[in-house]
Amino acid sequence: MILPAPDTKAVERARAERRRLLNLFGTADGQQVLADLEARFETHLPVFQGQAGSYDPLDAMRRDAHREVFLVIRHQLKLARKESQPTPYNENHD
Repeated sequence: MILPAPDTKAVERARAERRRLLNLFGTADGQQVLADLEARFETHLPVFQGQAGSYDPLDAMRRDAHREVFLVIRHQLKLARKESQPTPYNENHD
């Protein structure tokens, strides 16, 4: 199976976006802001709240959407940190 060549412009845009997120949230203050927002939006709680059988689906949808935003940011920060670290020289590839 032959895979299509990656869209280098899209890859570079994604990397630039990750670098901006890292510049913003990679500092101690940025990490604190992110933690404060996660606490405010209660992303640590289960999506479904209340008595079994009486869940509010709109509330669950809202909680899930809030949680997803923070999951994406955290994942992008992880990728940005990985990309910003130097890779060891590989002698097999000049």
